Parts: sequence; structure tokens; C-alpha cells
Amino acid sequence: MIQGKQRLFAIVLLSSVALNLFLGGIVVGKYIGQVSESKPGHPPHRLPRLRWMIQSLPEESREKIRPLLREHRGNMKFQKRRAREARRAVHQQLTASDFNADALSEALEKLRQEMGEAQKVMHAVLVKIARQLDEEDRQRLSETTRPPRPPWRRNRDRGPKPEMPRQEPP
Repeated sequence: MIQGKQRLFAIVLLSSVALNLFLGGIVVGKYIGQVSESKPGHPPHRLPRLRWMIQSLPEESREKIRPLLREHRGNMKFQKRRAREARRAVHQQLTASDFNADALSEALEKLRQEMGEAQKVMHAVLVKIARQLDEEDRQRLSETTRPPRPPWRRNRDRGPKPEMPRQEPP
């Protein structure tokens, strides 16, 4: 009889530990944003944002803008390649055995320029895309440009912050 109670106690204890680990995993996953609570419409890590934005559109709208994307594909790839090369140059300067601060500064300046140029190209294409979309599709596009909220702020209202009353010092 005592052995039966010990066995039942061990089963209940192991079940409790397993359930607690499972629930703890859900809580931790939700906190760091890996549970399906993350905001839909935001790119997974490293997916090019313009492509992700366009994927948020219905097929009919994507068909409308495909010729525009084909037209600008070469220039966009060229700018992305130049920005990638500038990032590599920064990496090389940071990891060089004979570190040169001036060379690093120049590489960082070049990176800023290339990133700015790439951004100009992408923004110009985005403007052309937006011109061809209706209001609903532009709204979808807009949703994908907002960064996802941190997990600890997801359930809060997105409205403007209330103005705090000023207190005059005594």
C-alpha cells in the first residue's frame, strides 16, 4: 500500500514538473516575443523589408506593381551591393591586426553615404509603388513599416500619451 502511494506521488510530482516547465516556456516565449503574439505583418529577421511589405499586399495589387519593381530591380541591387561592400570594409577595419582609427572613420563615413543612397533609392521606389495602390493597400503597406512593439508594451493602448500636468517647484 505504501509503495502504491509513493508511485502515485512520483507520477503526480513528475506531471506537475512537466506542466510547470511547459507553462514557464510559454511565459518566457511570450515575454521575448517568440510566441505567435508578435505583430503580424513584420518581417522575420533579415528578410528584406521592401519584399516583406509587398508580400503583405493582395495578389491583384502585387500584379500592378511588378513591372515597376522589375524596372528598378537593377538599381536597388546595385545600391544594396555597395552598402554591403561598405559594411565589409568597416568589418575589415575593426578586425585588422594593425588598427587604424582614421581608416575606420573613413569606412564608417562611406557606409553612412552608401546606406543613405540605398535608402533614397528604396524610398523613391516606395513612393512609386504607393502611387499605384488604393487607400486600403497603402494602409496595409503602412502597417508593415511600423516596427513591432516590445513584448512588454504589446497590450498597451497605442494612443498618444496623456499630457502630464506640470508642477511648479515650491
